[in-house]
Formats: sequence, C-alpha cells, structure tokens
Amino acid sequence: MAAPRTRFLFWLLACGLTLVACGGDDDTSDPGVIGGDAINGDIFVTAAGPLCAQREMGGNCVQPTSSSTDELALHKAITDPKPDAPMINFDISGYIVDGLISKNSEGNLVMTTPSYGLARRHVQAGRDCNCFIVDGRRYGHVKHQRDTEFYYTREQGGTAGFNFTANEDMGQNPAWYFSFGEGEGESRKKGAGWFAQLGLLTDQTDAPRTRKVTYVGLYYSLSGTGEPLDKNGHDSLTIGVTYEAELDLHTGSLSGVSMDYTDPKAQRHTRLKLPDLTFKHSRLYGLSKTQRFDIEVDGPVNDWRGEGPLPDTPRVQHDFTIEALEGEILGKQAALIHLVGGGPKGVFQVLLYRKELFELMEDPVINFPLTPAKP
Repeated sequence: MAAPRTRFLFWLLACGLTLVACGGDDDTSDPGVIGGDAINGDIFVTAAGPLCAQREMGGNCVQPTSSSTDELALHKAITDPKPDAPMINFDISGYIVDGLISKNSEGNLVMTTPSYGLARRHVQAGRDCNCFIVDGRRYGHVKHQRDTEFYYTREQGGTAGFNFTANEDMGQNPAWYFSFGEGEGESRKKGAGWFAQLGLLTDQTDAPRTRKVTYVGLYYSLSGTGEPLDKNGHDSLTIGVTYEAELDLHTGSLSGVSMDYTDPKAQRHTRLKLPDLTFKHSRLYGLSKTQRFDIEVDGPVNDWRGEGPLPDTPRVQHDFTIEALEGEILGKQAALIHLVGGGPKGVFQVLLYRKELFELMEDPVINFPLTPAKP
C-alpha cells in the first residue's frame, strides 16, 4: 500500500501519464556520408566533460551530456549518497496536469476539472543526500520501491518520483531513460503534477556519423475534464500511436507525420498533423517551440468493468490545441528523442527511439511507416 502522499502520483501514473518505451535505426540511404555537421556544427550540444568535472557558480555539477557518463552510472550517482558530493544540475521540460482531488466510490484519489500546460524547471539531483530539489522545493525521505524506482516526499506535502527504465536486450547501445514526476497539494484537495524525462543530452562527441537517422516511437495524448460520466467511467481519453520519423543531421530537421488512426482494441480515434521540427544544441529550437496544431480524439472512455469497452461504455470527443512544444535529443548516438507539448485542454508526449532499438522490442508494430519526402 502506497503512503497517503504518494497516492496522487500513483493515480497520475495509473492514468497513463508515463510512457512505455517504443523504440527507433540509422537511415543509411546515403551510407557514405559522414555526419560532419553533427560533429562540428550546432545540432548537438558541446560535450560537458566528465561527470562533475565542471561546476556552476553555486558549486553544483554542470548538467552532464552523453559523453560525460552513461545512464546506469548517473542513476547510481544520484541515488547512492556520497559524503560531500555536489548536487547535479538539470534543466528539463515537462507537461503539467492540475485540478481538484477527491475520492471515488472505491476510495481512490481521482482528479477532476484538470488544466494542462507545459513548464521547464530547474532540477538538482542529490549525490550527497539522495534527494531532489525542484525549483527550490526539496524532496527527501526516500522510499525505495525497486532497484530503479524511488519516491520522495517533503514536509510541506507533495511527492516526487524517479524511475529508471533499462532494456538490457539492447546490447551495446541501450536506450535507457529516466522518468521524473512531481505531485503536490493533495492535502488541500487540489493537486498539480509535472512529468518529464531526465536524461543526458546527446553531445557532439557522441553524434551519429550518418547523414540521417530513422526513429520509431510512441505518440501519446491525454485530454478531458475527468468528470464522472456514470458509474463506469469519466471524461478523459488517453491514446497512443506508433510512427516513424527521420532526423536530418545536416539541417537538424525531424520529419513530421499526419495521423488518422483508430485503435482496434480501445476503439479510440485520433487525428492530427505533427509538423516538421528543428533542433539546435540538442534541444528544440526557434519557431518549432511555438508551433500550434490541433488534435481530435474520440471514442469510449476507460471502463472500470473490464480491459476493453463494452456496448454501453460512454463515448466522448475532445478537440484541443497544442500551443507550445519542447524537445530534446538524448543518449549516446542520439538514442532517444523526447517531445512534449501542451495547451489548456490537453497534452501530448512522444518518445522516439532509434529504429534498430525498436526492432528488439517484443512484437514491434509501426502504425505509420515513414513516407520519404518527394525529390
């Protein structure tokens, strides 16, 4: 049984606010081209050097990049306290869901009338204390769920969760990543959750050496008010779709996708056009961050009576606009691209993995294969 202050975070996770990773391959359509632009240009961030070899003005370690360390070593550095070891700085973006907290008929905490958004926050990960500081809010009192899953609380109320996902079947190029969430305020019958991916920005030292890289990943969105429709469900929809995308290491452009898809099991339909996006210094850049696009989703809600919808399961339709975007390229050889976007009525998140990693997953399915651009 989770402690009372962790239930809010667990509820958010149970509603699908963290992602199950799909994975992504080099496009070697031009195998003789070496990605000199990636090595010498500004698509990827400059290497930060060995972990904690450089310090910020306050004494904390500068944010490490992909050649500074690996994800497993970083996880141990954060969660295995060392006396007098400095905190590690991270500047990361995530989406926000906040609203009213109440108990349903089963006694579980639920959120209603949520609002959605996007925020970048300064996170300090503790080597000396196994703790996190998020925009000045300090989380300690760690509870160890599994070897890779930690939950922290703070005296003023609220919970932070830190989870490390590793797929050892991926061999020499593992697509490992961290999920981080912050939930606050449940004791005041209001709650706010912020969810992000904490990782190592791909640097020029670790840049892929091909002109283009192909990815496969999962698009995921969350929308709705959370209000009960009847005893069998509430007005919220989550939906996931896999698609292929291509990153051009000459231009820094990531190809977009048009989706018009109905999930055969959940019977939920989604329609959107995700535009082409541009990266610089391993982050989404310029006008790409202010791209606006509409998402339409409709279908049966989550039904408490079974895994799939029944003939009398309530159906809803949500039309919402994404008004702001953030994104990062993470891991060695640009293993992962993380995108997150938000608007007042819904949020979306994308995890794109290099295609050869995706093909190691069980039953890999691509709903929208890559359509090459016309010459």
